[in-house]
Amino acid sequence: MADSNEFASEVFVALARRTHINPDDGVTKEQLKQFWEEMTDQNFDSRLRIFFDMCDKNGDGKLTEDEVKEVIVLSASANKLAKLKKHAATYASLIMEELDPDHRGYIEIWQLETLLRGMVTASAPPEKMNMASASLARTMVPSSHRSPLQRRINKAVDFVHENWKRIWVLSLWGVLCIALFVFKFIQYRRRAVFEVMGYCVCIAKGAAETLKLNMALILLPVCRNTLTRLRSTALSKVVPFDDNINFHKVIALAIAIGSATHTLAHVLCDFPRLVACPKDKFMEKLGPFFNYVQPTWPTLLASIPGWTGILLILIMSFSFTLATHSFRRSVVKLPSPLHHLAGFNAFWYAHHLLVIAYVLLVMHSYFIFLTKQWYKRTTWMYLAVPVVFYASERSIRKIREQSYRVSIIKAAIYPGNVLSLYMTKPPGFKYKSGMYMFVKCPDVSPFEWHPFSITSAPGDDYLSVHIRTLGDWTSELRNLFGKACEAEVTSKKATLARLETTVVAHGFLKSS
Repeated sequence: MADSNEFASEVFVALARRTHINPDDGVTKEQLKQFWEEMTDQNFDSRLRIFFDMCDKNGDGKLTEDEVKEVIVLSASANKLAKLKKHAATYASLIMEELDPDHRGYIEIWQLETLLRGMVTASAPPEKMNMASASLARTMVPSSHRSPLQRRINKAVDFVHENWKRIWVLSLWGVLCIALFVFKFIQYRRRAVFEVMGYCVCIAKGAAETLKLNMALILLPVCRNTLTRLRSTALSKVVPFDDNINFHKVIALAIAIGSATHTLAHVLCDFPRLVACPKDKFMEKLGPFFNYVQPTWPTLLASIPGWTGILLILIMSFSFTLATHSFRRSVVKLPSPLHHLAGFNAFWYAHHLLVIAYVLLVMHSYFIFLTKQWYKRTTWMYLAVPVVFYASERSIRKIREQSYRVSIIKAAIYPGNVLSLYMTKPPGFKYKSGMYMFVKCPDVSPFEWHPFSITSAPGDDYLSVHIRTLGDWTSELRNLFGKACEAEVTSKKATLARLETTVVAHGFLKSS
């Protein structure tokens, strides 16, 4: 009986608070009649309003978890629901967790209405139940995700937060490319050559300037030893060194675009205008650059800038095509005479043709027609440091290769075309769990290095890798050891220990 009186008292206080009546002063007969009408009103909104006012002790229009818990306890006591009263704190916490996705510490009446209306319509027709469920689902979604615009903004913020290292590096690189293009464009816009070739020469020279930068930068992401050391420095907190190959690919795409733009602007616009230019105008504007001899198509193509440019396009096109995923992973199935052009081997050897491309690039830019001063032929200035840096890395790799020569202890082929190799551990070879090492097998290829995770423990006295057969190099390696395994079965004289390979720890400090 005491619980019922307490519940009735709470209802009275809630109704009085809503009408701004002081309960201590009592109520008139008219006010009591109004209270009775409100309490006996079966309308859902009216009953919800009373319930909310009972919960909202301070009348601020917001329910905290403690207020929700207090009303659950009060209701359970009035209805003699001992278990509900016992778990009131848990239920209050669950209600807040579901209805307060923004973690503001309170809920409002519209959120409570959505929950209770869903309970009321539980036995209603399916259409109403679906509408109630949809409303409740929207209520449980944080306010920051309720509008399409806000969702997009939040996704953008999350994307920036997760990728800010990549964003600032790519932004800086993009700004440099744009700045160089604009600088060269404006420079040639102000030169006499513009009156003959127009904006075409500005575009061609702007693209060429970005090409110089990118041909220099593309070498840096593949300097593995340097990147391995940099990963352990404070720079790794702001520079995404693990994205080096992706950045390498992005620069390669920019090189392809710059090369195409430069070539098309010259061939489709600059050369025709140069050849067709009136002789008097040509001699006045461009005579000194061509020794006062107006060029023709054959002389332009046969000149050093002409034939080096053609060879550059051919080599780059060939190398870039074989570097695409379809060719590198042998997705493309070429007919028999050309099937060697697909696979990692073709990609690797084609990439090394770019050494010739760098030589041709320096020649192409040094013998250009429109610049006479050597110090304005700047391609070699862009390339000097990165090329020396990369060449030094390759030389160091070659020297270190001799320090980590190993022998095969054991080999096994598992189902799924997985080859396991166990090798002697070179003195002083240290690594941590999760790292990888580069492996070369001279019997397969005297030049190629391939990274594989180290599957042996750092404390083991041997090194092991497990290699899945995917490409041409791994297939050849598997076949080589497959034959050795068969020979081991048929003859004890042919032991696996006699097959040798070499392993070098280039980049072994990099975790995979």
